[in-house]
Amino acid sequence: MNLSVTVDGKTFSVEIANPKADPMIITVDGTEFSVTADASGAVSAAPAQTMVEGSETVTAPIPGVIQEVNVKPGQSVKKGDILFVLEAMKMKNNITAMHDGKVQTVNVTKGDSVTHGSVLMSYAVKQAAPAAAPAASAKGSAAKSTAAAGGETVTAPIPGVIQEVKVQAGQSVKKGDVLFVLEAMKMKNNITAMHDGKVASVSVTKGDSVTHGQTLMTYAG
Repeated sequence: MNLSVTVDGKTFSVEIANPKADPMIITVDGTEFSVTADASGAVSAAPAQTMVEGSETVTAPIPGVIQEVNVKPGQSVKKGDILFVLEAMKMKNNITAMHDGKVQTVNVTKGDSVTHGSVLMSYAVKQAAPAAAPAASAKGSAAKSTAAAGGETVTAPIPGVIQEVKVQAGQSVKKGDVLFVLEAMKMKNNITAMHDGKVASVSVTKGDSVTHGQTLMTYAG
């Protein structure tokens, strides 16, 4: 069953896999919820994730010249959309959105020369707020909190070969720390931390060939 529901002027796409199931699996704009009915017949949904809005930047992965600017402030973008085309060493590189969001500022124009790490744009993104820890059981034993699944990832900005891996699982990193050194087109590019955090997992080793957008590491949720 597919429905279109409007709340406070915003329309949501709702899909119910089996209306007679208990629990029912309901998908709202791509987010899945488990909904059950209690003994009185009242319907209760599993706690939905609270979405909070934050700001994130898109930076130049390598030095070059901006050939195309495909975004403007206020524009909504989807994961995979081409935001900019950057020419470096006679090659054109598409800089794409890593997730959905809305453009806040665009800091470059066509023809601008940029350096590695230059901020090209910032955008507002909605992320799930951390869930509250479950209450203690009736026996008084403390409930174990579970780390949020699917923490933020660091991906390869361009295809290349991993020359250095400077992090390991469990390590804390600070904004600006060099996480990996990636060689592409005979140039070494430092991939740095965009913010403080703790490494959950590292997906590559020295010598690995990677493609654009491939996950290199994951932050703890």
